Amino acid sequence: MGRYIRLDVVSMVRSGYFLVFSVLFSAGFYVMFTKLFTVQGWTSSPGFAGTYMISLAVSGAFYAALTGGGIRLGEERGSGWARQLTLTPLSPRRYVFGKLLAAWLLALPTLVAIFLLGVLLNQVSMPAANWALTLAATWGGSLCFAVFGVAIGLLVAGDATQFACLGVFFPLAVLGGLWFPTTAFPEALRELVQYLPTSALYRLGVTAEQGSGPVAMPLLVLACWTVFAGTAALARLRPEALNPSR
Repeated sequence: MGRYIRLDVVSMVRSGYFLVFSVLFSAGFYVMFTKLFTVQGWTSSPGFAGTYMISLAVSGAFYAALTGGGIRLGEERGSGWARQLTLTPLSPRRYVFGKLLAAWLLALPTLVAIFLLGVLLNQVSMPAANWALTLAATWGGSLCFAVFGVAIGLLVAGDATQFACLGVFFPLAVLGGLWFPTTAFPEALRELVQYLPTSALYRLGVTAEQGSGPVAMPLLVLACWTVFAGTAALARLRPEALNPSR
């Protein structure tokens, strides 16, 4: 299974579609709002380059993990390739578990790329221990997004999987405050935002960067969403679910 996961990760990393949306999309936002445009009260706030770096790293990891498992799994189910693979020694559970691990691994290079951009473009700095903790927190938390992707890939097949993944990605990224501040949201919506997985992982990353802050609530939110998505995936994980007609 290790060889299959490695091949899956390499094929996704080489994909132009993956590169554009997981790395270049986030990098473009980072360059725009740290170098090209100024928004009073937001981009001029102390430490903005560092916190926005984490925000867009989470955005990139979200896309990578969500679509790395979801889109590939849904397309392979739709084409019948998933069913063919399970006729080999790769059982349905091992196949889906491999997709989950591959999607989670795909989040790591995306995080590293955006962190490097922050260092090279804006000289973002922090102690080595904080860098390691920030990377570990954001990558570990992105497992939630990988589980979400697998759940979508098991529920939707074929080309529709791409639209389903994007239908989850864009609302959660915007509402989670990954691209723009949530201060303009109505108060009730701002209260809801803290219970979204995207906002929770961002806050966890900022806490790791700063070396202190609340971690219990973000971890609880991520755990709840992971359990929710995992339950949906397990309920759908049956051999016949990999059949393109299902």
